[in-house]
Amino acid sequence: MRVAAKLIIILALLLIPTIQPAMSIKVLDFYSFQLRGDLPTHIAVESQERVWLSLPSRMEVVLFMPKTGEMIAVSLPGLPSKILYYEGAVVVALTNAKSVAIIDPKTFEVKTFEFEANVVDMYPTKDGIWLTLPDIPQVVLFSPSEMRVLKEFNLNVATGEGVIAESDSGLWVIEKSYRSLLLVDITSGSFKTYEVGNQTYLVAPAKDGGVWAVTVEGYLIRITRDLKLVEKVALPAGTVVAPPLLSTDYDSVVYFCRPRNSVGEVFDGKVEEIRMGLASPWHPTKGPNNTFWFIDITKNAIGVVTISRPPTIRTAWVEKLSDKDFRVFAEVEDREGDLMYVMAIVEQYVNEKLIMNSTFGMSLVQGNKYAGDESIGIDDGIARVKVVASDAVGNVVYFRAGNITIKDGAIVNIELKKGEEQGTSIQIYILISELLLL
Repeated sequence: MRVAAKLIIILALLLIPTIQPAMSIKVLDFYSFQLRGDLPTHIAVESQERVWLSLPSRMEVVLFMPKTGEMIAVSLPGLPSKILYYEGAVVVALTNAKSVAIIDPKTFEVKTFEFEANVVDMYPTKDGIWLTLPDIPQVVLFSPSEMRVLKEFNLNVATGEGVIAESDSGLWVIEKSYRSLLLVDITSGSFKTYEVGNQTYLVAPAKDGGVWAVTVEGYLIRITRDLKLVEKVALPAGTVVAPPLLSTDYDSVVYFCRPRNSVGEVFDGKVEEIRMGLASPWHPTKGPNNTFWFIDITKNAIGVVTISRPPTIRTAWVEKLSDKDFRVFAEVEDREGDLMYVMAIVEQYVNEKLIMNSTFGMSLVQGNKYAGDESIGIDDGIARVKVVASDAVGNVVYFRAGNITIKDGAIVNIELKKGEEQGTSIQIYILISELLLL
């Protein structure tokens, strides 16, 4: 059935400039709505324009379109819980129905597949979706397109969400006591056991076939596929991670914490975290373009966090081409690969007074090296050259490349500034919308 909605824009933009070179958590969007008191429990992101929500109180999932506010409800033969968007289909675990529902997102046709026990957790991979059935206990690999079970392993899997993760053809499973991690060979089904020593409750894949795990003592640990503890990071005091723990494509881990109303990223052994006011995040999921979406249970809202570290200008310098012309070079890297532009700013001074400035784009010439040419515009004075880089979410960094001394209309000296640190300008944008049902 179709649910009409009215979108009211409450607050358009909040801009907060700071100087924090390492901050990576960038954008918060909140889409608040009222569903006659019903609270969505899980979320799946098809695209930034189409978001799916589980509504167990109605035995429905709802397709929500943030840009228009439109909602479409799909009835299900069971109570929906965890939900995934997987290869063109919406897959929903049906609590107390011992089945999953597969929804065609275009026609809204619903198919179901029954199991021997209730499905509690789901983890998507390129080969299918791993499902946990702790009551049996089993872990199975299910293909929604073929509507069949591809593999099944008898494992004492823990009851809960975020308890399985695949990493380089190895399946990591939290054992039912929550004190051990099982590394399962997905070809043979054989497994090895790592004794954590205390309880662990969430896992996420790590590089080279390893796994990240959260312990009840407040640590994030990384275990290699040969069962060695190689990293242990203390999370901020009071952190209780909301399931699931999320890993990124660049070897970092993202977590959400309800008690502290926060979201954090762990990268290179360091924790960066922001507080989200009164937002209480629950059941986060990954979306497109480095976005992370979650249910805000205090506001009956959907929240979106974009995590993007600023570009890094490794170095920048200036070379003389002729008496009046010079070339600016820079080596620029960006972790997420969303670099938008690299440019140079030239400020020309006479007797310490700014006379003119110019900006010109720099082109990629090789690897991570950028270059651009410019000419002087004064007869006597100093031209100060700075390189600026920005990414897709507005992170801006600069690097002082050098000072050019000009005399009698010609370049006579270039003082390089390679040793100076770059600066970072951070901007956090917040967009808030409200949806009221008619």
